[in-house]
Amino acid sequence: MKELLLKYKVIGFALFQFISMSVSAQVDHYWSQQFGAVSTLTGGAMIAGARDNSAAFYNPGGLAYIEFPNLSVDGNIYKLDKIKLSDGGGTGINLNSAQLSIYPSILAGMINYVKVPGLKLSWSLLTRNFNNVMMSTRYAAEGGTSALPGSDQYLGELDYVNQLNEQWFGLCLSYRISKNLGIGITNFGTYRGETSSITNNSRAVSVKDTNASMSLSSSTQTMKYVTVGTLFKLGIDWELKHWRIGFTITTPSILLYGTGSTRREESYYSSGTGNSGRQPYMIRAEDKSADAKYKHPWSFGLGVEFRTGKTRIALSAEYFLAIKSYNIMAPDATPMIYPASLKDSAQMQNELKHYLFYSTASRPVFNAGIGLDQMLGKSFSLLLGARTDFSSYTPTEDSRVMTHGTGQWDLYYVSTGLSYHRPKQIITLGFTYGFSLHKQIDPIAIITPGESPEVRSGVFAQSFGIVLGYTYFFPR
Repeated sequence: MKELLLKYKVIGFALFQFISMSVSAQVDHYWSQQFGAVSTLTGGAMIAGARDNSAAFYNPGGLAYIEFPNLSVDGNIYKLDKIKLSDGGGTGINLNSAQLSIYPSILAGMINYVKVPGLKLSWSLLTRNFNNVMMSTRYAAEGGTSALPGSDQYLGELDYVNQLNEQWFGLCLSYRISKNLGIGITNFGTYRGETSSITNNSRAVSVKDTNASMSLSSSTQTMKYVTVGTLFKLGIDWELKHWRIGFTITTPSILLYGTGSTRREESYYSSGTGNSGRQPYMIRAEDKSADAKYKHPWSFGLGVEFRTGKTRIALSAEYFLAIKSYNIMAPDATPMIYPASLKDSAQMQNELKHYLFYSTASRPVFNAGIGLDQMLGKSFSLLLGARTDFSSYTPTEDSRVMTHGTGQWDLYYVSTGLSYHRPKQIITLGFTYGFSLHKQIDPIAIITPGESPEVRSGVFAQSFGIVLGYTYFFPR
């Protein structure tokens, strides 16, 4: 809306710029969530070695090697995600989010009614993505500023929320072709719900001689959508004496249902005579029943595992293909505009046509993990792991602040824990720590008056997690 701002001379006062960048935690990452306590604490390096119910996700071919039916319950007891954006609202205006979450990682079990030798069937419910980011700040100045020397008081406010919950339900069928080879396929049903909003307001009171005026600027965007779909994961697991090798293919998702709502509004108003050169305007549009869609990419995984009597060392890697730009929502809503003359230019007409569009895209990503499982005596094993979680974020023409989270920066995770082994059960407890490297990005929005458009924001993200897992083995 640059033409609009220039035309009505709001630049230097409103200064709320919606910059297309990312601020949520797992929206643009594929490996933030791992499934099963042992898998999580060994860097997710389970493509070749999953021998519990998490095999339905990591490699369906590995499920064929499970000898005893079992039930697994694994979760993040506590998970604290922290994000700090230095100068995220303008120079000297930092943004922080620290959210504590409790949610299940995976609930899975074997289905015992299959009597065909070598054939295994399981079900699983897992939290594929979970995100909760909330940021709020304000900037106040009195007695005028260098950018607004005539103002007596200035107040800028920014509120940002991004919440994401993505659940997958899977049915896995696995068959042991021979002693050393297992194949399998998992059909996942996917549910994804995301809610986001960003509000930026500014107010100024100006006094000049006997004239006074009050100016108000406001910009709000809200978005909510739900999609339901399905996808497939195929896996091969080859087992030798000391080695295991696994390979997987995950298909793109097929959309079954998608709906959403979105609202966007921008306005400027000035009373009195102190700002006679500035004209009021308002643009507002809303769609409460828009079609929505979300795409998951092709991915290819490869894992290698080496085992001795008490030691297991595993490596896994997965490559995710790119997704071209597409619209999550593209409502054909006609904005309410005042004054109507704003629609005169061709550039403004094109912007208004896409006023409620929300688009996204993903670049190719290669992630890798390494894990160690070392037996300590007869009952305990030490778990160590590390993994990458690189960002898939790439900007698009109609990308918005709200449809992306901490998408611009890469994440790295380390983990450790212990497993306690009993004849019919395994209990696992451990800790994970994730972090980003310091990186310069665009601010979310600028709420300080007269800010240079060259200002940059420094980001640092951290994640702390406590992981608990329990597996019970039923008799044959």
